[in-house]
Amino acid sequence: MYYERKLFALLHDPYLKALYRNKGLKGAWQQVSCLNQHAQHLENWWNRHGGITADHIASASDRLSFQEGMRTSPTQTANVTQVEIAHPISGQKSHLNSSWAGSLSDENLTEIEKDSIWQPIHQETDAEKVFWWFWRFYGEAIANDHRIRDTAVYARDVLLLPADTRIPDCPLEAHTSITAALAGTMFPKNASNGDRPQHPWLLMFSFSPVQEFIKSSRKLLDFWSGSYLLHYLSAKACWFLAECYGPDTIITPNLYNQTIIDAFLLQKYPDFKSYFEEFGIAKPVETAGQPSPSLLTAGFPNVITALIPAKDKDTIGKKLQKHLRHTWCNLGNLGEKVREAIKDEVHSCYKDPRWVAHIQDWIGTQFPAAEQEALKKEFLSWQQGGRWEWNALWQAQLENFWESYWIALPLGDPDQSLTCKRQAANYSSWKTAQTTLAKAENPLPTQVEEKVYSTINVGTWWPLLQQRLGSALSAVKNTRNWQFPASPGERSSISGAYSALHPNLLYRDPFREGHGLPTSSLRLFWYVMSQAFPGLFNGSERLNAIEVTKRMAWKYGGVAESLGVECPEDDYENLVRFPNANSIAAARFMVEYPNQVKQYWQKLNQEFTADPILKPYCDRFGGKTRRPTQIPQVDAKLGNYNGVMFSAKWLAEDLGLETKEELAALRSAVDSVQKQVGWGDRSPADWWCILLADGDNMGDYVRGHNLKTYGEYVASNIVQQINSNLQLLNWKTLINKTPKRMGPATHVGLNRALLDFSNRLVPYLVERRHCGRVVYSGGDDVMAISPLEDILSLIHTLRQAWCGGNDPGREFQSDGGYWQTEQGSTAAQILGMRRLFTMGEGATMSMGVVIAYKSVPLPTVLEHIWQAQKERAKKLPGKDGLCFRVLYGSGNVLEALMKGNLLEDWWQVLQQATDDVSPLLYRLIAELPQHCWLSQEHVIRRAIASIASRREKDLPSECIENLCNWCDRWQEWALQHKGQLGTDLPDLLKLLRLMAFFIDKRFPAVADNTATEPC
Repeated sequence: MYYERKLFALLHDPYLKALYRNKGLKGAWQQVSCLNQHAQHLENWWNRHGGITADHIASASDRLSFQEGMRTSPTQTANVTQVEIAHPISGQKSHLNSSWAGSLSDENLTEIEKDSIWQPIHQETDAEKVFWWFWRFYGEAIANDHRIRDTAVYARDVLLLPADTRIPDCPLEAHTSITAALAGTMFPKNASNGDRPQHPWLLMFSFSPVQEFIKSSRKLLDFWSGSYLLHYLSAKACWFLAECYGPDTIITPNLYNQTIIDAFLLQKYPDFKSYFEEFGIAKPVETAGQPSPSLLTAGFPNVITALIPAKDKDTIGKKLQKHLRHTWCNLGNLGEKVREAIKDEVHSCYKDPRWVAHIQDWIGTQFPAAEQEALKKEFLSWQQGGRWEWNALWQAQLENFWESYWIALPLGDPDQSLTCKRQAANYSSWKTAQTTLAKAENPLPTQVEEKVYSTINVGTWWPLLQQRLGSALSAVKNTRNWQFPASPGERSSISGAYSALHPNLLYRDPFREGHGLPTSSLRLFWYVMSQAFPGLFNGSERLNAIEVTKRMAWKYGGVAESLGVECPEDDYENLVRFPNANSIAAARFMVEYPNQVKQYWQKLNQEFTADPILKPYCDRFGGKTRRPTQIPQVDAKLGNYNGVMFSAKWLAEDLGLETKEELAALRSAVDSVQKQVGWGDRSPADWWCILLADGDNMGDYVRGHNLKTYGEYVASNIVQQINSNLQLLNWKTLINKTPKRMGPATHVGLNRALLDFSNRLVPYLVERRHCGRVVYSGGDDVMAISPLEDILSLIHTLRQAWCGGNDPGREFQSDGGYWQTEQGSTAAQILGMRRLFTMGEGATMSMGVVIAYKSVPLPTVLEHIWQAQKERAKKLPGKDGLCFRVLYGSGNVLEALMKGNLLEDWWQVLQQATDDVSPLLYRLIAELPQHCWLSQEHVIRRAIASIASRREKDLPSECIENLCNWCDRWQEWALQHKGQLGTDLPDLLKLLRLMAFFIDKRFPAVADNTATEPC
C-alpha cells in the first residue's frame, strides 16, 4: 500500500482547487482504478490514522491556520477569472487571468481534471507507475486540455495555481508533492494503514572533490565532460533514491521537469514517450537518437537533500555511497567500460597493417637507434590481452577518488509526537524538545503564533532543521581522513596527480612504490592512444584513469547509452554538441561578419592546396573546419564553419601535425591569411570569457532570514479583513510584524520554481540571445562561456533575469517576480507562452568573470574563475559583486571589482566611447592619483574634466559627462563602505583600465565583402 498512500496524498486536493467555489471537494484519486479498490481503507487512513498529518506538516509556516470565515474566492471581471498569487520570496503580488474558467462551474472543473487522466492510467493497476505519471504529467495534461489550451494565452498558468488562495505563495503541485513525500516516510513500505505515523528523517548526502575534478582539463571538451559527469553521478544518486522512495522525496535538487530524470523515466517506462509528444514537453532524446540541448546541460549539485523513513536512517547513506562507487568504477559501469573500450579499440587497430607500419615508422624517427628495437617489440606485445596489466592501477585510482559524506536528522524529536495541542499538559516539554533538536536561538513558535494557533506540528522547525543539517554535514566533512594513493612513475601531465596510465604499469605489492616505466615507453603508449582515438588524445598528454574516464565517459563509458542517446560517430565535439574555445571566442564575429569568415576559410584552403607540406592534409582540413561550431546563433547564420581554423595550435592538433616543418608551415599559412583578410596580427579568436554566478544569501532564504512579514504573502482581501476587524488583534500582529518562515511546501515550491531560471531562462539567454554556451546551470549556480563582445550584455541580462527586473531584450514582461514571455517574441516561440520564475525584487547575484587570452592554459583559467567569484565578488560589501580578471598571455593579471548595480551605467559609458577615449582613460589612470582622492566634494569629477580638456583631440562632451556621472556614483558607494574591499581609488583606476581594455580589444572593422561559396 506504499504507493497507494503516496498517490492518495498527491491527489487529495482537486488540481484546480483555487478556482473552485466549494473548497471541500475531493481530488482526482477517485478516478484511478488502483486507488478505487482501496477507497474506504485510504479514507480511513487519511482521516482517522494520521495520514492527514502529512498535509498539516507540509503546510507548517506556509499556510496559516486561518479562522472560520477567512476565505477568498477568485474574482471575475469581464468573464475573466482572476486568482491572486504571491511570489514565495519577495511577496510581490500578481494575478493569473483565466479567461477559460469564467463560466465554468465546480462540476465543469472536475470534468477537466477527470478527462485529463488518460485511459491507460485510469486502468493501470501498478500504483508506482500511476504515481510517476501523476507526479510528472498531470499538471501538463490539465494545461493541455482543449478547454484551456484553445482559449488561454498562458495555459501553463494552471501549474501556478496556489494550494491556498488565502496565502497564495505556494503552487498546489509543490504542496501535494511534499505531502506525498511526508506520507511515504511517515507510513513506509512495511507499515499498514492502521499504524501510528513515524517521524520522517532528513538526509543530506554529498560527495567530493568537485573543483579538482573539473579543473583537471586541458580543453573545453574536458571541462564540459567533468561538469557533466558530476551532474550525471548526482542524477544517478537522486534516481537511486527516487527508485527507493519516489521522486517526490528528493527536496534538493528537485527532480520535476529535469531532462536527465525524464531520460531515466523513459528507460523505466518506455510507453510514457507518447505523453511527452502529446503535452508538448521537450523529449530528452530527439529524433535519430540525438540528445536535446537541455539533456547536455549539467545542473545537478553534489549535495542532495531528501526525506527518508526512520527505518533507513542508518543504512541509506552507505547504500548511496556504494551506488555512487558502483556507477563510477565497478564491473559493467563507467571506469570498467572505458578501460575495456581502450583495450578493444587498440586491439582492433592492429588488424590494419598500415596502422602498425605507421607506428613503427614513427618509432624509427622519434627515438635513438638503441631504443627502437625494444620499443617496437613492446608495441607489438600490446596485441596480446595478457600484456595489459593495468587493472589494479585503474581500480586504485578510481576507487580512491570520490569521498562521500552524509548526515540524517529527524523531523522533530522522535521521542515526541508529530503534533501537539497548545492546551495540552505536555505542550511546554514537547516544544522544548523540538527547540533543542533544532538548536533554535529564538523560541519557536512565536508568542503571537501560540495565541493564534490551537495545534503546533514539527513542520514549524523545518527551516532550522535545514540549517542544522548543513552545519552537521560540514562538521562531518572536516573529520575526513583522505589519503593520496601511491603514484609511481610519471604523473598526469594535466593535474600532476596520480600515475599516468600505461598497460604495463603493474600496480600491486611490492611494485606500488616503484619508479614506474621509462619515459620512452610512456611516450609510445600515448602516441598509440592518439592514433587509436584521433581527436580525443594528442599524443603528448599523459593522463590518469580519472581523466581518461572523464574524457571518454559519454560514449565509451556508457553515459549516452544509459540516457537513450545513440553515438554513431567518433567526433566527440559533434557527439556532445559542445564547442571548442576558438569557436566560442570568435562566435560574435562569425555571426556579424559571415562573409569574412568564408573568405578566410577559402584563402586558408588555398594555402593548404598550394603548400606541398600541408597538401596531404587538405581533406582532413575540410573535415575539421567545415563542421558546426555547436553555437546556435553561429550555426544558424553560417552553417558548417568551425572556429578551430583561427588557431594554428588547435588546428595542428586536430589535423595530427607532428613535425616541426608541418607546424611551421601551418603557422605561416594562418598568419598570412589573417593579414590577407585585413586582420593583421590579431584574430577573432584571441580572447574568450567564462562567467561563474551564484545567488547571494540563498541559505538565508531557506532559513527564512530574508523573508518579509506574513502580510506580504497573504491574499490582499484577507489582509484587509484582518486589519479592519478590531477582534483580530493577534492576527494583525501575526501578519504585520511576524516574519514568514520557509516551510516544507514553500521550500519545495522554491526549488521547483528555480528550475525556470536555471533550465529555461539561463540556456535561452546565454545560447539564443547571446553567442555563448552553458556549462552548468543548477538552481542559483550558473557557469557559462561567451565571446568577449557578448560578456557585458550577458552579465547584465542574467542579473535582470535573476531579480525579475526589466528585460533588456524586451522579450519578457516583468510581472510580480515572474518573467512572462511576450507574444510574438523569439522567447515565446522557443519557451512557449508562460510565466517563468525569478527570485524577485531585491535578489542579487555575485559573479566572477575571467577574460582569457587564447594561450592561457584552461586549468589556470578555472583556478582564477573560482577565486574571482568566491574570494572576491562574494566579499564585496553587501555581496552583489562583480570581479573581472583579465589573464594576459604574458602571465599578467588585471583584476577589477565592481558593485553589481553600477554595471549598467558603466557599460553604457563604454558603448558610447569611441576608440579615441582609450588614450584618455590611460591618461586618467596615470594622473588621477596625483590630483584627487575620495571626497564628497566631487574632486574626481573635476580632475577628469580638467584632464579631458587638455586633450589635443576633442571628445564628445556627453561621453565625458556620463563618465563623470558614473565615477560620482562609484565614489558615493565607495564612501559608504570606506576601507572595505573594492572601495579605494586604485579600484576605480582598475575599472577605468578594464574599460580601456574593452575598447582596445574591439576587433578592427573590415568590409564584409561577399565571398564565393566554395564547392
